[in-house]
Amino acid sequence: MLYIDDLFRLYVYLISIYLILIYNSLSINICGWVIIIAHIYKDITNLQKWPEWCEYIGLILSITLIINGNIIKNYFIICIGLLKLSAHIRQLFLKDNRYYY
Repeated sequence: MLYIDDLFRLYVYLISIYLILIYNSLSINICGWVIIIAHIYKDITNLQKWPEWCEYIGLILSITLIINGNIIKNYFIICIGLLKLSAHIRQLFLKDNRYYY
């Protein structure tokens, strides 16, 4: 499981950097910064479970990604937003600290 966690962590950082580097959407750039800062904090502090209020922030970020990805016609960002949306909705209901796998 540690190997999968490391791959997922790498995936999150790469996607965050991608979002930060999108050239035509400040709101997507801000989402990327929020995600990367939150995950750096989580990794540095060895946080095991996000507080519940983070789920609502995650929902806002995911909706922002979906809407703005649609505006700039970037379907990869829309997919990221949809994955993030489903993960945070799932966590709000199941509260099992499993998001994607």
